[in-house]
Amino acid sequence: MVSPRPAGAFRRLAVATAVLVYLLIIMGGIVRVTGSGLGCADSWPSCNGSLLPAFNPNSIIEFLHRFISVLAGIAIVSLTLSTWIWEGRHRRLAVAAGVAAFLYLLQAALGALVVKYNLPGGIVMVHLANALLLLGTLVYIAVQSTAGPTAAAVITRRSAPLTAVAAGATYVLALSGAFVVENGAGIACNGWPLCGGGFQLPTGELAVINSAHRVVALLVVLLIALTMLALLRRHRGDSALRAGALTVVGLILLQIPAGALVVVLGLPAPVRALHLSLASALWATVLGVAVLTRIRERSVSPAPESTRVADALVARREMAAS
Repeated sequence: MVSPRPAGAFRRLAVATAVLVYLLIIMGGIVRVTGSGLGCADSWPSCNGSLLPAFNPNSIIEFLHRFISVLAGIAIVSLTLSTWIWEGRHRRLAVAAGVAAFLYLLQAALGALVVKYNLPGGIVMVHLANALLLLGTLVYIAVQSTAGPTAAAVITRRSAPLTAVAAGATYVLALSGAFVVENGAGIACNGWPLCGGGFQLPTGELAVINSAHRVVALLVVLLIALTMLALLRRHRGDSALRAGALTVVGLILLQIPAGALVVVLGLPAPVRALHLSLASALWATVLGVAVLTRIRERSVSPAPESTRVADALVARREMAAS
């Protein structure tokens, strides 16, 4: 028997926690593009030895980042305890909540290392990679707990593997962008879509790194777009899946010009922050669509052979009795 959906309060907490972590990633991106990572010096968790930041932009930005991190931590602890105490019958949610708690603790430790060792590039990249995994885990919990029923007639069994591949590719794309930033290759190509005014091949290691990210972006965007179009065609009766797929398409249409503007305008901090925000939103949405697709297919999976045999015997007895 399928367990009922978690309580409404739990579902709202799951969604709110995912949103908080998404805001945390955005704020982390703002910290990075504005160079505010040491706005609170090397003191952690205090800010320059004080509970409140000094009245300057870098300190305020870094302090807000830490403040949102604390709120996200409280939400994750609340979500984890709520899952284990009240929603333990949902084993997938219980396991995912434990993973989220672990990833948050790891994220806090990585954040402390970033500050202590003066923002080494490798740790910054791992910090972002872990943050995206944390966001993905919370999106999984939110979708698992909020997904409602749908008409079984519109479900096919070909979509879940395709959406899973699209989600994995989106994560790789986000990491490739982080690799560009880590190596300082953001300005290696001052044109778009290619280097040197937009029509020259890359020359030099940094330009190759920058161009490789663009190639990965092109391939992943094509994969995601084709996947979402396939979902729209195959699941015409599922409004939730269609809304998710259309949201992904919309994010792609925003992300492409945002990436171009980052280069054309010379890496302005607001556009870079927007680019990261859209990339994180794209990862979360594609993963959410993949999770929802898997839920749909699992909900209409054929019953085990033993169950079908038992049902057939019961039907025969009823017919004989009549």
